[in-house]
This record gives sequence, C-alpha cells and structure tokens, in this order.
Amino acid sequence: MTAKLQGQDEILVEAPVERLWPLIADSTLLAEWGPPVRAVQIFRQSDQGEGLGSRRRVEAEFDGKRGYYVERRTEHLEGRKIAYLIEEESFGLFRVMTEPGFSLELVSVGPGKTRVIFSFLHNPKGLLGHILNVLVILRQQRRNRLAALASLKLHAEKPDREGER
Repeated sequence: MTAKLQGQDEILVEAPVERLWPLIADSTLLAEWGPPVRAVQIFRQSDQGEGLGSRRRVEAEFDGKRGYYVERRTEHLEGRKIAYLIEEESFGLFRVMTEPGFSLELVSVGPGKTRVIFSFLHNPKGLLGHILNVLVILRQQRRNRLAALASLKLHAEKPDREGER
C-alpha cells in the first residue's frame, strides 16, 4: 500500500534554494528552525552523509507532550526535494494510521525567491483512524505544517553575520 496525500501547504521564502536546501537536508539544523523539534540524532553508516535511506531520531514536543520519531529518508533529489517515512514513534500515530510520512520540496521562482511545499501523507487505520483523520488529525497536521513553514521562512530570511541574506 502507498500512503495517500493528506494535506499540503506552501510558502514563498525570500531566499534562494541554496540557502534553504541545507536547512531541510541537514538534520543537525532541524532543531534551529523546526518548532516542535528538541534534538536530532542521525544514525550514520560509516562516514556517509545523509541521503537516500539515511535514518534519524527526532525528539519533539507537541502540546506539552514529549516523544520521538525515527524517520527514514525515502526520497533525496539534491537541492530540490526530500521525503521521510516514520518507522517508529512514541506519540501513538500507529494506532490510527499507517505509513505516515512527509516531504519538503523547493522550487525556485525567481532570483532569491523559493516556494517551499510541505506535504503530509498517511493512510487512516480502521474506523477510529478514519473518524479521527477527519475530525482531528488533518487539522493538527495542517497547524504543524504551517508553523514549520513560517519558522523555516523566518530562519531562512534572517540576515547572516555579514548582513546579507
């Protein structure tokens, strides 16, 4: 089974793709701009950097509840797109859904401007999962996507030490 798109939002960032790509592709930077993220641990195999198949553990906090996700990068198009599948988690998602994951895509829309597209995917599980998906999950996911996009925009548009973007 393949996860279905459950929601997608985008934002225009006044920064080039080259500034945004490291922020989404380098997991060590996630805690700097990802609102719920508290820490990230990358599971490295040899000296390889992150890429297709790499895994990470993300410590997060949502509405005062702390937990974690273990995610595997399922897509890596250098400078353009990354996607992750959540393989383990402590928030209880797997009780109501299967194949939860997400992607972030960067599209250059002119000099120093990038559209960031954030998509969430999953399949509701059972009757309860379908009911909660409509009543709660889709709204929560959208709130989380919008908060992440706004935070990424703010971080990417911040002038660097030399006063440039």
